[in-house]
Amino acid sequence: MQDGRHQPEYYGYVPPYPTCPDTEDIAPCICRYWNNATDLDCSGVDGVESEEQLKQIFKADFPLRSLNKFVLQYNYNIKVLEAGVFNCISFERIDIKHNLLEVIELQAFNSCYETATDIVLRNNRISSFPFVELSLFSKLSYFRIDSNLLEMIPADAFNGLTALEHLDISNNTPSIVGTFQDLPNLQYIFLYNNGLTTIPVNFIETGGSALEYIGLSQNNIVSVEPGAFDFVDGLDIDLWQNSLSTLEEATWRPYLEAGGELVAAVNPLYCDCAFAWLFGEDQLLEQVSITTTCIGGEYLHDLDPEIFDEC
Repeated sequence: MQDGRHQPEYYGYVPPYPTCPDTEDIAPCICRYWNNATDLDCSGVDGVESEEQLKQIFKADFPLRSLNKFVLQYNYNIKVLEAGVFNCISFERIDIKHNLLEVIELQAFNSCYETATDIVLRNNRISSFPFVELSLFSKLSYFRIDSNLLEMIPADAFNGLTALEHLDISNNTPSIVGTFQDLPNLQYIFLYNNGLTTIPVNFIETGGSALEYIGLSQNNIVSVEPGAFDFVDGLDIDLWQNSLSTLEEATWRPYLEAGGELVAAVNPLYCDCAFAWLFGEDQLLEQVSITTTCIGGEYLHDLDPEIFDEC
């Protein structure tokens, strides 16, 4: 006890001042001080009025108004995060995963607009999320809302997030409306298993040169329009397990010539004359994954280039 306060669990250095509320005031949440940072874990909140209990916890006397991380994991009671639930307490990292959470209300994280760098919401049952307020998170660099039940994701809701580096909205089976643009620091974007069928022009145009990976595997993609992606040296595009029947030269030549790498395995590719361009003197075939097969089972890299001589 220090200054009449029951202190949190400490790992390493003990601060000379209180960093957390009295443990009794925030139970069953647990406050931990670790590596010069204070985290709040509310995974243990339970009962028929769990949402109200969580709101009451944030009415406790917090000696610090800005904490490192909020944690909610494997909690099967809280179904809604209500507006203003944090009651002006801000966090740099929000880690909410493996729950039965269904709804995140508008302004649920309003106290974190200027502080949140990481928001992880993976593997819940979220069907409603306020994408309209994402642009207010000025420092957001890492955002995951994969493995939820979202039916519509407005891609343009991410536009202008200049600090965003990692975006994962996989495993939602939504309709993705709009395009991803003005994301100059984006490095990784994951769009696995979302039921996508066509990739339109300017689908991912970040306006920067940081992009390293676009994950589009396990969709139902049948076509990719020319100019769908940034042309960035070393960019990997993963189209594993889709429904492509060909690799159109107008779409893929500019991308491969810019130094891109393409994963196209497990697609029903008809390796006819439409593939002749890959076997030219510029050897662009080398930038297509060696596991890529034709619909008959033969590996694309094993084809004899001479079969295209009469194309």
